Amino acid sequence: MDIETLWGILYKERNMASLQDLPASFCEDAREYIARLQAEKREADDRRGELVEDEIRNARTKVEDIVRRRIGKIVKLASSGTKTPPKGMLEEEELIFKGVKRHVDEGKERIFALMMDGQEGEREVGGEENRSDQEESSWHILKSAEPTSAKERDEELHIVRILEDIPTFMGTDGRIYKVKREDVIMLPKTNAEILCKRGVAERFEGKEVNKGGEYEIGK
Repeated sequence: MDIETLWGILYKERNMASLQDLPASFCEDAREYIARLQAEKREADDRRGELVEDEIRNARTKVEDIVRRRIGKIVKLASSGTKTPPKGMLEEEELIFKGVKRHVDEGKERIFALMMDGQEGEREVGGEENRSDQEESSWHILKSAEPTSAKERDEELHIVRILEDIPTFMGTDGRIYKVKREDVIMLPKTNAEILCKRGVAERFEGKEVNKGGEYEIGK
C-alpha cells in the first residue's frame, strides 16, 4: 500500500456508480501503511519529518474519502429495497448494509401498518417471512410482553382468533402486531372489535392464564 494505490482506489470510487472490488486486506493494508509512515517520521530529521507528516495527512484524507463514498453507496443500496447484498463489499461494509436495510425495512413496516390498519391484502415488507413460523402448529398462542400501555389507557383486552391472514398493524396500545390465520392473540378492545366487525377475527374464549403467563386454548 502506498499513496499512489490509495489515489487509484479513490479515483475509481469517485467515477463508478457501483462499489469497486477491494482486497479483503484493504483495511489492514491501509493501517500498516500509515503506521509505517509514522515510524519513519519518528526517525527522520525535521525536513524529512515534515514531508512524511504531509503524506500521512494525505493518506488519511484519501482513506476517509474512500470510506465515506463507499458507505454512501451502501446506504443508498440498502434503502432501495434490494434483497441481495451488492458485490465488492468488505466484511464490515456487509454489516453496515444489513443494519441499514433492517432499520429501513422495519420503518417501512411501521408506516404501512399505520396506513393500512388491516384494510389491504397482506403486504410483504423486509424480505421473506420466517419459514419456521409458518411451520408451527396452527393453534399456537402468540406470546407478547405485558400490554401495560393498554392498561394505562383503561382499555380492556380481548382474546380473538384470527380467521385469515392480515397485514401487520399497530394496535391502540402502540404495539406492532404480526398475525396470520389461526393465531390466537390478546388485543386491545378497540382493535379486537374492528377485526371482528370486518370478519377477519372472532371472539375466543380461553382458560385462565397459566403459571407460564400464556393463555390456554379452551376445549
